Amino acid sequence: MASPDSPHLTKKLLSFFLSTLFLTIVNSEAHCRNFKSIISFGDSTADTGNLIGLSDPDDLPAAAFPPYGETFFHHPTGRFSNGRLIIDFIAEFLGLPFVPPFYGSQNANFEKGVNFAVGGATALEHSFLVERGIDLAFTNVSLGVQLQSFKDAMPSLCGSPSDCRNMIENALILMGEIGGNDYNYPLFLGKPTEEIRELVPLVVSTISSAITELISMGGKTFLVPGQFPLGCSTTYLQSYNTSNAEEYDSTGCLKWLNEFGKNQGDQLLAELKKLQKLYPHVNIIYADYYNILLRFIQEPAKYGFLSKPSPLPPCCGTRGSYSSLFGKTFGLKGLKCCNDPSKYVDWDSAHMTEAAYRLMAEGVLKGPYAIPPFDWSCLNPEIKNSGSSDTEHSSMDGVEQATSKTGMTSLDSPLLMKKLLSFFLSTHFLLTVVNSETNCRNFKSIISFGDSIADTGNLLGLSDPNNLPQVAFPPYGETFFHHPTGRFSNGRLIIDFIAEFLGFPLVPPFYGSQNANFEKGVNFAVGGATALEPSVLKERGINFAYTNVSLGVQLQSFKDSFPNLCGSPTDCRDMIENALILMGEIGGNDYNYPLFLGKPIEEIRELVPLVITTISSAIMELIGMGGRTFLVPGEFPLGCSVIYLTLYKTSNKEAYDSSGCLKWLNEFAVYHDDQLQAELNKLRKLYPHVNIIYADYYNALLRLSQEPTKFGFIDRRLPACCGFGGQGMECCSDPSKYVSWDSVHMTEAAYRCMAEGVLKGPYAIPPFEWSCLNPEIKNSGSSDTKRII
Repeated sequence: MASPDSPHLTKKLLSFFLSTLFLTIVNSEAHCRNFKSIISFGDSTADTGNLIGLSDPDDLPAAAFPPYGETFFHHPTGRFSNGRLIIDFIAEFLGLPFVPPFYGSQNANFEKGVNFAVGGATALEHSFLVERGIDLAFTNVSLGVQLQSFKDAMPSLCGSPSDCRNMIENALILMGEIGGNDYNYPLFLGKPTEEIRELVPLVVSTISSAITELISMGGKTFLVPGQFPLGCSTTYLQSYNTSNAEEYDSTGCLKWLNEFGKNQGDQLLAELKKLQKLYPHVNIIYADYYNILLRFIQEPAKYGFLSKPSPLPPCCGTRGSYSSLFGKTFGLKGLKCCNDPSKYVDWDSAHMTEAAYRLMAEGVLKGPYAIPPFDWSCLNPEIKNSGSSDTEHSSMDGVEQATSKTGMTSLDSPLLMKKLLSFFLSTHFLLTVVNSETNCRNFKSIISFGDSIADTGNLLGLSDPNNLPQVAFPPYGETFFHHPTGRFSNGRLIIDFIAEFLGFPLVPPFYGSQNANFEKGVNFAVGGATALEPSVLKERGINFAYTNVSLGVQLQSFKDSFPNLCGSPTDCRDMIENALILMGEIGGNDYNYPLFLGKPIEEIRELVPLVITTISSAIMELIGMGGRTFLVPGEFPLGCSVIYLTLYKTSNKEAYDSSGCLKWLNEFAVYHDDQLQAELNKLRKLYPHVNIIYADYYNALLRLSQEPTKFGFIDRRLPACCGFGGQGMECCSDPSKYVSWDSVHMTEAAYRCMAEGVLKGPYAIPPFEWSCLNPEIKNSGSSDTKRII
């Protein structure tokens, strides 16, 4: 083999690392999107016809009449300008058709885009603003209503859930501009600035929540605009006209209003940076509308606009009030307008001209008014070539220019080759390590949902003191706690062993707890809970539930408790991001109840996809809230359960396997688990930055039934220590020798074995990542490390 000093070998190595580095970079380019459509939310700045579609024909907005639409479309379209808006120029830039309005559209083609933005819309709910004395809204279609309309329309927009995820994932999602009217309305009413400033964090939080929800639905690329420089708006220059020259800047804009707009932009940008850290696989681009528009006002002649008088008046009069724009049919009808709107920035005192919107769009798409910049490497060649040619430089061009300008020696130089090889080795190592470490989590707490398999006392806390469940009485809890705790076992559950393994205290129940410390964990799992809502089961004749605290109710309880659990939104995101989230086991009771009722197995199988979808939706919602690591258990081997061996006892030996378990019931559990794993695989592809671990409870428990003596249990065929549970039931003297505790739930000894099988292998898919745990957590594992596989 040639020595490392050989130029030939060095060249080959350099070539290898260049190609490997390229692959690494490709892997790190998860942000790249060739957009297939545009999904838009917002107000009049992005409305392409929705307000008209929602309006009473006898009370149409100004945008329904000339001179709106005169420049490009030559007729009114519902756009609040003389022609195209920023969203239209973005669509053109991306090679997509104009984005059709959703509301009121008939036979519209939404394949390449859909627009929910409505003129006059607010970020905050209309009712919230009314409570604060701001009752001036021209529509109740807030950002939340628009988002709900999108979710409700998804079946007709994109068909199946997988098609919808694909659509959202490959779309450019425009988040407004939205929020301006939340400030416009109180400003029109003359509310104090201090009172209006209180709305800013609420508006920013609402926008952030909407983005988070869309991320959970599959959103990958967001363009989020800031506010216009309000102090330069003709409306406010008229409303807040003053003789105090100190109130104005050099261009004639009101300084205090511009400061307000800038403050809102700063808060929004800070929030977007937090979201970007939470979702590194997502592109969140801030569109700096404030500075884009301000430059036209400061240097109008430079951009082809009239420079006098200053500030420049609107092309179409100075009505100066939204009442003339949104309220009645006359609007600007008959109002004298300028002859050449292309020379004006302002169209109607509140909205801009097509010429201004074109330049604003270019400032975002081609720079420098997007943070971070629109990523040209992520756009296909047609899209790239639609931009200015002066930006076209290849990376290799850069290398050649650098070497020629510095007089660097040629690539045949051994010294240069060595230096380049060293550079690529270090760069490749750094990129590889950074990319591979994205999944690592040092857990700070545990958040749990589920049923009796994970309930540490919630059903007890929710129960009537005169009608307590059996877990409120001995012999439950006798082994470890020496008293009942609400756990459905003689001692600890799987969640307890996980907490001990991670060095945490046992996770306290949420319901009924008084003065509990939830800093290291909180548990919402309730004995008897279902994944599906009880109403769904009742519709199918399954009216057997012990509690109505379904998975959805538990999740809502978690969200409602945020202020008490973690304080600020930032603290809550931090808590969720650094938690191990246990999703059950949940779903078992959705099958147990109909099995107890003797429902046909074919009918019960129909519930499986519904249960899987419910679990998947809950995981996606938690991801949207910041969740990063999920442990999702499958079903127990139901055919080995003492309760079912009793209920479905048969003389047909063919119905049983070699362990004495009912084959058809175990096959059903495997069917559920296969579907659950398939769904989790889809979620992993959608959320590559998230750890989703499948806990194979089926095989972790089945091995104990098949080879009980190997794990220290008695060799009798599947008996329960305490029969069917309950007060006064005679129990075995040594529960540690039994797998089943009360015919439905397992003993502490069985749960310990199951927990170790998940945490230490091989019953977690993918395995628990030890390299992601800090040394203290690693060392908290049992020193005797009894290998149970």
